[in-house]
Amino acid sequence: MYPRDYSGDLGRRNQFDGRGPGIPCTFPRPPAKIAPMDERPDIRVGPAGWSYEDWKGTVYPEPPPPGFDPLAFLARLFRCVEINVTFYRPISPRTSESWLRRVPEDFLFTAKAWERFSHALEGFTAEDARIFREGLAPLVRAGRLGAVLLQFPWFFRASAEARERLRRALDALDLGVPRVVEVRHRSWLDALDFLRSLGVGFCNIDQPRSASGLAGTRVVTGPVGYVRLHGRNARAWFDPSAGRDRKYDYLYSPEELREWIEAIPAFPAARVFVIANNHFRGKAVVNALQLQEAFGMPADPPEPLRGTYPDLLRGKK
Repeated sequence: MYPRDYSGDLGRRNQFDGRGPGIPCTFPRPPAKIAPMDERPDIRVGPAGWSYEDWKGTVYPEPPPPGFDPLAFLARLFRCVEINVTFYRPISPRTSESWLRRVPEDFLFTAKAWERFSHALEGFTAEDARIFREGLAPLVRAGRLGAVLLQFPWFFRASAEARERLRRALDALDLGVPRVVEVRHRSWLDALDFLRSLGVGFCNIDQPRSASGLAGTRVVTGPVGYVRLHGRNARAWFDPSAGRDRKYDYLYSPEELREWIEAIPAFPAARVFVIANNHFRGKAVVNALQLQEAFGMPADPPEPLRGTYPDLLRGKK
């Protein structure tokens, strides 16, 4: 059965060496076996976050025009975005309300859970959970929070202790919307039935391969499908001295994206979120636009992006 097809290596023909092939003039035609749009899940493609200094003049106009709003700008290109700031700290309800006013009515957010739920050795308190949920409540009430993503570090193995921690975190993050878990250790492939029993989704990640890591899975264990593209810059990914920007500096080639283009429409879920996290110099926006075009949802690339990556996409017709 497809949800258990977690052994496929979507990067088997690539060396993941970080060189990143250039962008073609036009995206290749989607293969004929892709399901018609009315038979597919609701596929939502977007970037992870919208506040990056290196997007100025690359994705966003520089200098920005008066009143320029990066979130509203991206909401004209995509149908969802993943909120990054919530990983570092809770937000206020006023912030959520502001975001709602700046995007179209059919636009969805996903939110990364506060790192205190997944990374902090001391764990979290009931007050931490209350504050976090309170900040996202306006998005939930408006029906605009598509999922909450709980991201664990690579060394988080599927031990009994880890499963209990995950269970507690999921209980604390019950906002009445789908919850998705991003784990990076291969031991979790033997715990998929456990995730299904909790009703939690599995985040499929595209990242450089390692002996203990996960990459290229195609798993659905909850009500929504979720895919995150981190890039395949292995040289920087496994370099302890590499900073965030170097690790996520990768541009997917059409051939690398095609394997996801063929797989995602077959995910057994009503909705699938596809989040591009290879954010350096707007490469997440480049690849997200390419994916969107391949799924039959083209958008006109912004002029700064065309200037940085010439002949990017056909755009709308």
